[in-house]
Formats: sequence, C-alpha cells, structure tokens
Amino acid sequence: MSLALLGGEKAVRLDYEKVGNRPLVDEKSRAAVNAVLDSNKLSMNPIVREFEKKFADYIGAQYALAMNNGTATLNSAVWAVGVEPGDEVIVPSYTFWATVVPILSARGVPVFCEVDPETFTLDPADIERRITPRTKAIMVVHVWGCPADMDAIMAIAKKHNLKVIEDCSHAHGATYKGKKVGTIGDAGCFSMQDTKLLCAGEGGVFVTNDRDVYERAVAYGHYERIRELPPDSPYSKYTLTGMAYKYRVHPLGIAVANVELDRLDERNEIRDSQGKRLEDEVAKLGFIRPQKVPEGARRVYAYHYVRYDASKLGGLSLNTLLKAVSAEGVLCGTCGYGRLHYAPIFVEGGPYHDCGPAVPDLRLPVTEALGEDTFMMAPRFENICPELVNQYIEAYYKVLENLDALITYEKELGVTTTQENTGRSINLFR
Repeated sequence: MSLALLGGEKAVRLDYEKVGNRPLVDEKSRAAVNAVLDSNKLSMNPIVREFEKKFADYIGAQYALAMNNGTATLNSAVWAVGVEPGDEVIVPSYTFWATVVPILSARGVPVFCEVDPETFTLDPADIERRITPRTKAIMVVHVWGCPADMDAIMAIAKKHNLKVIEDCSHAHGATYKGKKVGTIGDAGCFSMQDTKLLCAGEGGVFVTNDRDVYERAVAYGHYERIRELPPDSPYSKYTLTGMAYKYRVHPLGIAVANVELDRLDERNEIRDSQGKRLEDEVAKLGFIRPQKVPEGARRVYAYHYVRYDASKLGGLSLNTLLKAVSAEGVLCGTCGYGRLHYAPIFVEGGPYHDCGPAVPDLRLPVTEALGEDTFMMAPRFENICPELVNQYIEAYYKVLENLDALITYEKELGVTTTQENTGRSINLFR
C-alpha cells in the first residue's frame, strides 16, 4: 500500500476529535460552574478549599494550595524551600521554561544538568557532579508523565542537605514505589492548564508535607490566608502585606477541576492502556524508542513523546518521517525541549543580572540529542478507541513498508529542516 504522501490512501480514516478526544467541559462540569456563578462568590468560593482537601487526600499530602497556574506553584516552591540570591538549583534543560525561570526570579542560579537518555529525567550521576557549596535545591521534572529516579535523587539530597522540588505538570496520578509523585520531595507542583491530565483551563496546585514550606507558600502568594496560620508561625506578622504576590485561583476553573479529579484515575486508565499499546506495537519496528519507566514506577500518558533512531530507517530525517505519518492522518509533532541552556534569559542573565549569567558555556550532549530526536508520535487518546489506535499503528508500519520510496522522495526534494523550536510541549506538524 502506497504512502498517502506519495498518492496512496490515508491509513488514519477516523476523526480523532470525534473518536479519540472528548470535550474538556461536559454537562457535569457545566453544572458545577453554574453553581459557582449562581453563588455570587466568584473570587473566594468555598469550592476552592473543598478541592484542595480532596486533592491533598488524593495525592497523599498534608497540605495543598490551589493557585492561578502551574508557574505560580513553581515560583512559590522555589521561595518556600528557601532559595535565596546566589543559591544554585540543579535543574534539567529538557523541560518547559516555567520549570527554570522561577529560579532566576528568586535571584537564584539555575545549574543545568543532564538527563538519562532512556527515561528523559534527571541523571543522578550528573546531579552529583554539579553540586557545589552554593547548591540549595534540586528541581525534578517528571517529564511526559514518567517519574524520575526518586530513590537516587532523594539519597543525593539527603547526603548534601538539599531541598527537592518536584515539577509534576505532566504527572497527575503517576506513582513511584507506592507514592504519588509530588509527595516524595519537599514540595510538588502541578499545572492544570487545558492540555494537562487534570484541567481547570488555567490553574495549579502546590503540595507539601512540610508545615514550614506550606506556611512560606501561603505568605508568598496568599495574603488573605496568612491570618489563618498558627499564632507561632513566623509568617503571621506579614498579614497586612503578604510578600507582594497574589496567586489566588479562579473558582470557575476549580469547579471544572473538582469534577475532573473524581474521574482522574478512570481517565488515566483509558489513556495509559491505549498509549502503551501504541508504543509497544510501533516499537517493534525498531525506529522508535519509548521512554523507559523506572522500576517500581507507574507513568501516566500525558503526552506521547518517543526517540527516533534514523539509523534504523536508512538515515531518513525526522522531518520527512513526520511529513509522511502526518500525511497518513496522524497527529504528530516536533519536540520543544532540550535547549534552555542556550536561551538568552539564562545565558545573558535576562532581566536578572544580580547573580550573573546562569550558563556561561555549557554543552549537554544527551539533552541536546533528545531535543533533536524526540517527537510526539500521537495525541493523547481520551476515549476507548481501539480502531483509531490500530490506524495509527498502521500508519507507522506503512513508513517501513515504503522506506525505499520515501528515501527517494527525500533525496529528490532535499532534506527540509523541522519546525522552529518554540519551547512548547506540543508542536503539531503542519
């Protein structure tokens, strides 16, 4: 069967939006939103506290604070664990910018670290190499929903007396050796933007089991709650002013997230079973390598990013591969991660010159390779849709079956570059 790119019929004949996707807001969510609207309490509504308690119980944390976005939770976490001007925070470059910029805004220094080529998460051995007397914390990213090697990371943190922040923006419900991610380090940060596993439209949740870390986060971005802190809290004196930030979440978004939280595990089962089947079947072709999950961990399929091995397809460029599978009807895309250590805001210091440039001259070979060869092989399957998954599998098999013709096509047209790297999590191929 010829490739669609070369005049054949498409492998993917079903409409993803109709078969594989679902509305972000259903009737139950609409009813919850309407209840908030009817309450006339559109700023500080009781539903926020209800959601925080429910999320804390779900995740296994003592404290939870809902915030206006995931970036706010990361800002809060950096300050809450005590990062001060000049302190170093070890962080991956293979991540979204919001993981790293909060370190600069606290006048800390991001120290970029390598990631493991198989798990795509922080490499514990490289963490050790980058620790200095100025190191204060490690910022872990459970990227694409895959837990990092937390046993090794926490052992390093304990050895060097470091704080650990978990960026769980992709990992709602993921677990590591029986614990949900976000509860293993000193603070966990979740995004609820509308591409995330738990959606509020915009929103975030900060969690911790440490009273002092929680109280610092309250003082930092929730001035109206400072008066509720215990009398012996050192932060009670800031009731009048807070710390100049206001991260209160909008209750309308929380109304949606509150409903979705009840269904998160069920939704994750649907996403995970289909995502794993797709990856397992396509991996048999040899030219993709799925993300490796650490022993004892359970990943959640927030996104379907895998590594491409061009040597298995005669050197065919990733751009041509994406062009071919996209023509088959596959929703696929390039990877926006892996180049933050070259970004001007870090290399030049951006608006934060106090501590000097974060990256004077740095090469991260594994990270940079991942930035070049990881790609989004499919969208997230929100519904049970085995036939659509079969058609996606068929599309990738067609590439191998028509490899000679595709290589000839590439040679005749010349290799085109992939899309510009925007740093976004989702860069659909057009």
